[in-house]
Amino acid sequence: MAKSMKRLWDYRNYVITITTPFLILPLPLIIKTSEAKCGFVFILMIVYWCTECLPLAITALLPVMFFPMMGIMTAEQVSIQYFSDTTMLGVGGLMVAIAVEQWNLHKRLALAMVLVVGVKPALLMLGFMSTTAILSMGISNIASTAIMLPIVRAMIEHLSKTEAEVEVRELQQSREMGILQVQESKDGICNIQVEPSPEELLNAEQRRLKHDQKFLSLTKGMSMSVCYAASIGGTATLTGSIPNLMLKGQIDKTFPENGDVINYASWFGFSFPNMVLMLILCWLLLQFMYLGFNMKNTYGCGMIRSSQQEAYQVIKYEFRKLGSMNFAESCVVMLFILLVLLWFTREPGFIPGWASLLFNQEKKFVTDGTVSIFVTFMFFIIPSKFPRCWHAGSLEITVSTDSLLGGGEVKTPASLLNWDVVQKKMPWNILLLLGGAFALAKGSEVSNLSFWLGQNLLPLGNIHPVALSFVLCLVVTMLTEICNNAVISTVFLPILASMATALKVHPLSIMLPTSISSSFAFMFPVATPPNAITFNYANLKIMDMAKPGLVLNLLGVVCINFAVQTWGTAMFHLNEFPAWANVTTSQTA
Repeated sequence: MAKSMKRLWDYRNYVITITTPFLILPLPLIIKTSEAKCGFVFILMIVYWCTECLPLAITALLPVMFFPMMGIMTAEQVSIQYFSDTTMLGVGGLMVAIAVEQWNLHKRLALAMVLVVGVKPALLMLGFMSTTAILSMGISNIASTAIMLPIVRAMIEHLSKTEAEVEVRELQQSREMGILQVQESKDGICNIQVEPSPEELLNAEQRRLKHDQKFLSLTKGMSMSVCYAASIGGTATLTGSIPNLMLKGQIDKTFPENGDVINYASWFGFSFPNMVLMLILCWLLLQFMYLGFNMKNTYGCGMIRSSQQEAYQVIKYEFRKLGSMNFAESCVVMLFILLVLLWFTREPGFIPGWASLLFNQEKKFVTDGTVSIFVTFMFFIIPSKFPRCWHAGSLEITVSTDSLLGGGEVKTPASLLNWDVVQKKMPWNILLLLGGAFALAKGSEVSNLSFWLGQNLLPLGNIHPVALSFVLCLVVTMLTEICNNAVISTVFLPILASMATALKVHPLSIMLPTSISSSFAFMFPVATPPNAITFNYANLKIMDMAKPGLVLNLLGVVCINFAVQTWGTAMFHLNEFPAWANVTTSQTA
């Protein structure tokens, strides 16, 4: 029996993939409505996504097959959902991240931040967290975690080693002083050797155990601070995390007259303060659990220990090895700054942006996706080395006449990005997952499934909106602990859009906090890729991550709801039901 169960478990993916469609097939066969047909696809994709019996990207392609066969949408209507403006925004953001990684700018930033904050324990943790969060705003959470963890380990190992050496030297010096005192007290006796007493041996062993325990706790705290900061930092920018892009795509698809309520500038204005608040709370929690609040030892009030000074020199040496910034790195930095400036100034909201001044923005010709693709294009035409047509110090042209006539070979520098690098590092599965989410949302709208869901959720109108948002965030956060946050966002966002329309509340008042809450999953290794990387890299136990993670989950729910009810309400007018949110109801009616 046990052997049969083991074989069944080994083949579980095949069993789930084959049996699930047959188990839910009576739904469209018996009810025979467009809502039931779309519900069949909806449930099937949820099961496949949650169990990951098929790759997430392959499951995302199911609407291309099922919606035309069931008469919900034509194949062309489904296919165009996979490359929308939001997808182009994601493509541009991912390519910029690839360029940053390609030229090692993330490591330069990480080491520079550590040099700024120093190596005092609490400030060092804050420096690691701040650096990781800043990196996660521009590159993927996985990449920022992967670059920071080796730096954390090297720093802690060197601190531990140098501190142990200092203790050995101090012990040796004290024993030598004891020998000198014995020599002075007994005339005529030379080369006296004082053997360590049992009490000294016991004290030495206790000091060693205390030292090991201290740095084990420090390693756990520092490592988890990195993975938690990666998840928190990704919420600050629109391109920092997949659920952020899914929310924008869902709002634009479901409410096309929303007036670009979510763009890079408005998202950053709302999410960045919340990110800073969460980062500080996370720092204080981990400091309390793993470092303690000893002001002298933790913050290093007074003199810096010699072990810390030596570790600081190691980081300084690693930073110097990188050398000065070359032409390619400078170009990547300038293009990244240009991208951010264009995003922020396109439509800042309080004044007309450059898009309104230069282009006809009544039909929203220029979007954040347009900007991201423009800057991405520049990466492929700017050379990685400054072009030099003559030798330094002379005007002699290096390109010979034979070369100009085709008789020789001219070596030109490569561009900042080339396609071979992009196609290897680009996470194409994320783009397909985004497209699948948008196609599923569009199918729910066309088939009236979203309207049906909204009508059945009307009883929730008896719950106060603040309490409803809090409960939804708590449910999403806990579900994300066992399921991919992109999947959770894909499943919940269409339902929440229908709920908001039915309850006559601002869609962002419940969609915005739940989307960000899907990134606040800190308890288990399977919750997010940064958690899994840190769990394996630092040799953590489940309880090491679960205890602070549970507290952070609850803090995240409280923080995001506080943000929504305060500056979020002022920014997006969340206490009013906007006219553009009533479009879906009128269309489906």
